[in-house]
Amino acid sequence: MRTMIERSLLTGIGLLSLTREKAHEIVDGLVQRGEVQRDEAKDLIDRLVKRGEEERKAMHQLVRDDVTAVMNELDLVTKKDIQNLAAKIDTLNKK
Repeated sequence: MRTMIERSLLTGIGLLSLTREKAHEIVDGLVQRGEVQRDEAKDLIDRLVKRGEEERKAMHQLVRDDVTAVMNELDLVTKKDIQNLAAKIDTLNKK
């Protein structure tokens, strides 16, 4: 039952936007309605927040990977490319 409630919460509230305060507010409502026991509340809040953080990190990595792929596909110059070129220019100027 607890897993079903947790899944419903994650789906319904948008896991990526879940803050500890919002999780606490939602779980308090579940406790008041008798859907979650008071002694399970802290554990549920912690799990929801941890899962939200994991999902945000995963989403962040997906976005980074997509941006990198697009940059590679477009053959754009990177900051590292510019730094390497600047180092070569410095070396040539010293000669």
